[in-house]
Amino acid sequence: MQETEQSEKDMIGSLLDDDESECSEFRSSITKSQQHSQSPIKSFKDLKESPVLNEDPTQYEFPSVDPSNFYITVQPTFIEQRQHSLSQEFHSYMLPQQPIYYPCQDGYFSQKRTKKLQLQTEIDSTISQQCQDQYASLIIQQSFIQGNEYQREKIFKGLVDDLFLLSKHKFGNYVIQKIIENSNQNTRTLMFEQLNSHILELSYDRFGCRVIQKLLEFILIQQKVQLINQLKPYALILIFDQCGNHVIQKIIDLVTDADFIIDLVTNNVDKVVSHPYGCRIAQKCLEMFPNDKLQALYISLIPLCERLSFCQYGNYIVQHMINSGPPKGFEVIGKFIKQRIIEVSQDKYASNVAQRYITYAQDEDIASICKILMNQTVPPMLLILINNSFGNYVMQNFYSKCNDKQKEQIQIQVSKYEEHQFTQFGRHFLQYLARLHAC
Repeated sequence: MQETEQSEKDMIGSLLDDDESECSEFRSSITKSQQHSQSPIKSFKDLKESPVLNEDPTQYEFPSVDPSNFYITVQPTFIEQRQHSLSQEFHSYMLPQQPIYYPCQDGYFSQKRTKKLQLQTEIDSTISQQCQDQYASLIIQQSFIQGNEYQREKIFKGLVDDLFLLSKHKFGNYVIQKIIENSNQNTRTLMFEQLNSHILELSYDRFGCRVIQKLLEFILIQQKVQLINQLKPYALILIFDQCGNHVIQKIIDLVTDADFIIDLVTNNVDKVVSHPYGCRIAQKCLEMFPNDKLQALYISLIPLCERLSFCQYGNYIVQHMINSGPPKGFEVIGKFIKQRIIEVSQDKYASNVAQRYITYAQDEDIASICKILMNQTVPPMLLILINNSFGNYVMQNFYSKCNDKQKEQIQIQVSKYEEHQFTQFGRHFLQYLARLHAC
């Protein structure tokens, strides 16, 4: 290394005596040679921009007609290998194929995902297997919706033997639902016949219950009757099941002759209305069936209203009875609310019942409640409700239903209390009054 540096210094020193033009020419030749030697070809673009090699088969040199330039010798084997790799790089990166994107619910698939799906198609994976893939199942759904009769028939034949397994699959069940929605009645009949022996098992399944609900929407009336008859002996169990209760709700929505459900709820009213899933069935019955079919159910519910008002789930049944129940039920509910207004208004669940009753109460009912709250008790009832986390909302609703004279009585009573007597919830009520007067 030291000898090389010394020789370069000697050459440069000898050139100092030459013309300036010759010295600059020598420097440029050295610079060009160093660029060739220190810049290996890394891509097809570099090869394209580099000079063409000589035709000598034994060795290749970077061309230069200038004899003063340096040459770099490259072995033929290396050239052939490099050309092969650059050719692959050219086809992979310089001329890429247009990516294929498939529409889906959340946008578009990535190019990487699309290539994977294409590879799956190339290895002839079955349609049933593709239905179990999150993204491939979406493609099959779109293909069935937008395809012609031949394409739909091909898809259906590819999965007809696995209908039961796909109905219970977290992705496959969506394909089955789309086929039920967009197929003809003959196809739906074939699907019903395939799943007929598994109706109960699918009704308990998290994903299968969705397929059963979809079948109830689109199959023929006689097929609906046949399906319901299979579920009748297990209806009470389905009512208390997390998935099965949705099937029962769909039956109530679609079938007018579902009196057996009303009978089940009436005979087991105490358990049903206090259950997280059963109370929804009871509500659905009260919403969908006419009052002439609900007389027995209302008779069973009225004695339970007071207890159900304090229940986490039963309070919704009581609220529905206030909205659209019989007058006798509204009278019974109002009577116990007025008798226990302090206790009801301070309860997390019963306070909702109190607010609903006040909303639908008549003027004489509001007057009787106002009279109870104005009693001079120690501590004052009005102050207790205003300072309660749930009672203050009941009082806000009650104040909005009062007439001007009753509102004035409440304001006078509230003004007698000192500021330190109000909690943070009591201040909420004071802010509510201030907003009303500001308007």
